[in-house]
Amino acid sequence: MRDFRQIPALIDALFQAGIESMRQVASNVRKRMMVEGKPVTHPVQWDSERQRRAFFATGGFGKGIPYRRQNRYRFGWQDQMEPFGASLHNESPAGAIGGLASGWQSRIHRGRWPYLLDVLFDELSKVPAEVSKRLKYTVLSGKQ
Repeated sequence: MRDFRQIPALIDALFQAGIESMRQVASNVRKRMMVEGKPVTHPVQWDSERQRRAFFATGGFGKGIPYRRQNRYRFGWQDQMEPFGASLHNESPAGAIGGLASGWQSRIHRGRWPYLLDVLFDELSKVPAEVSKRLKYTVLSGKQ
């Protein structure tokens, strides 16, 4: 039987395990979202006829036709450690590639690039086991 005076230390260990696990989630999501997408398939699955016309009228949205990847999206993913976890963001304006937090992903990129919500929820599903593992290590090793 444990002494009730150990409760604050156990709560602190649980809190720290949660923070470390969320930081690991951010890192894992960043790594998975940086995976190179497959080449575009033809015919291109435009979101709309208006999008298709705009692409060709602007010379590939100003980036040339055929478009050559510059990898700004892939290498734009950054995770930042915060006091109570981590934040994750991408500096690239091309959110349509991997999808937005709202759930939308351009049809052009579906099935070719990792989808943010799938990756995020997959990594978040691992949190309970990760917290438990970290907590067991802390409690068994006597570390605070």
